[in-house]
Amino acid sequence: MTTTSELRQITAEALKAGTAAGINVFAARTWPTWSGSYPIIWIHSPAEDKESLGRQGGPQFTVTATIRISARVQLKALPRNAAAGAMILALEGLQRQIERALINFPPLMSRLQQFPFIRSEMTESDDGDQSLGELVMDVGMEFYQGPEDFYPLEDPAMEPPFDPVAAAAVNPVVPLNEVLVVDDLTNVFDQDGTYPDPPFPDAVHPAPRTSGPDGRSEGGLSLDLTPQE
Repeated sequence: MTTTSELRQITAEALKAGTAAGINVFAARTWPTWSGSYPIIWIHSPAEDKESLGRQGGPQFTVTATIRISARVQLKALPRNAAAGAMILALEGLQRQIERALINFPPLMSRLQQFPFIRSEMTESDDGDQSLGELVMDVGMEFYQGPEDFYPLEDPAMEPPFDPVAAAAVNPVVPLNEVLVVDDLTNVFDQDGTYPDPPFPDAVHPAPRTSGPDGRSEGGLSLDLTPQE
């Protein structure tokens, strides 16, 4: 099963191995006691979207997780604002490292269908003799979730023995004595007719109609399943 939380942690592993931040990569629930060295990267997941694949069958979704990567770089101030150009180059270099680290990391790619988007924004500020730059990247990670992700099998060793008496008390068996099938087809036998007590009142199209059902019984089947003495 693939989850946004799992992708966030795998992203952290990829960036530790593939960027200059190294051990200065932290994900949600592992915020650091920071040593003060740069570059540093924080990872969190502010959004997740699930899009259903249809009404048929079990629950199936295309899931897009937004993994937000916030990276900071610090440079010493340079004369004539030369640090501004150096900062842009440093942030662009880190951006490239992040993209390569994610796209080439097998544990991450094996869980994804695609990266539907990557959005980046850079900012910088001067603080005394230091220049601080920040890169914020929102990385879309698309993956699939199906019925098996929502109905995991329980460990049989953790389940209590089946008690048929207790099960019958909670879900009593109701005998089936009769089956009645009534047909009201979708063809248009009568465009204007109105029939009392239609078998499927919620499905009847009001007159004048161009398609059925129209509310009349057009056939059926009755089965008597009462046990014979």
